[in-house]
Order: sequence, then structure tokens, then C-alpha cells
Amino acid sequence: MAKFGKRIGIGLATALLLAGMTTGTHAQVPGAGLSSFGGESRGITEFMGKVICVGCTLKEIQAAHPDQQDFYQRSHRTGQVVMEVHTKREPQVWSYFALPPRIAVRCQDELLAKLTAEKNLFKEVEVTGLLRNMRTLDMFDVTVKG
Repeated sequence: MAKFGKRIGIGLATALLLAGMTTGTHAQVPGAGLSSFGGESRGITEFMGKVICVGCTLKEIQAAHPDQQDFYQRSHRTGQVVMEVHTKREPQVWSYFALPPRIAVRCQDELLAKLTAEKNLFKEVEVTGLLRNMRTLDMFDVTVKG
């Protein structure tokens, strides 16, 4: 009987250990707050627009076009760009995290080079990434449409 009780105890301890070691998964559901390193994110962020200038400031572009409101400055360790953004997936989330319109960008250098290439200026681009509440966009895809 003691052997039987010991086996049940070991089996129960093993089951609890395995249950505690399993990891849950999170789907990238827009609007679902997922905690992660670098701040909370709101799921996949997609927006479309055009790169207006490379190396300029948001203030310069706003002064030249005072009647337009959809300009956003993206700052990266290698420089900055100003984009005119006209289509936003989940605009309510975007307006909460992207105002004021200055956002830090983290991405691979090659991806930023694609976005800021002279041949792609004023062309339609689609950007995909994670917009975090630290006013940071983790950009992982740029598609040039035009």
C-alpha cells in the first residue's frame, strides 16, 4: 500500500510540474494588449502612405503644408523620415498611440533603406509592424505599391 501511495504522489507531482512548465500562446489579435519587452503592443499595425522626405523634420513639412494633418515623423538611429499616412488599420488605436505624430522606429537597416530609397519617394507604401505604447514602431515589413 505504501508503494501505491508513493507512486500516486510522484505521478501527481510530475503532472503539476509539467502543467506549470507549459507555455500559453497569444494570437496577434488587433486590440489585444500583449505584454512584451519594450512596452505593451496592440497587435499588428498596418498603414499606407507615402514618404515625403528623408532627413527633414516634421516641423518643416507642416510649415510647408499647414492645411494637411496626416504627417508623421519616423525616427530611427540612422536618420528620420516624414510620411503622409492616409490609411490606418484600427484608426482608434493609431490615434491613441501615434499622437503627437513622432514615432521611434526599430527595424533592420535593410528595411529602412527600402522605405527611404530615393526611387520610392512619393510612392505608395504599406508598412506592417507592432505599435507599442512607448511610442515605438517595431517595423517588420515594407511593401512598395507604385
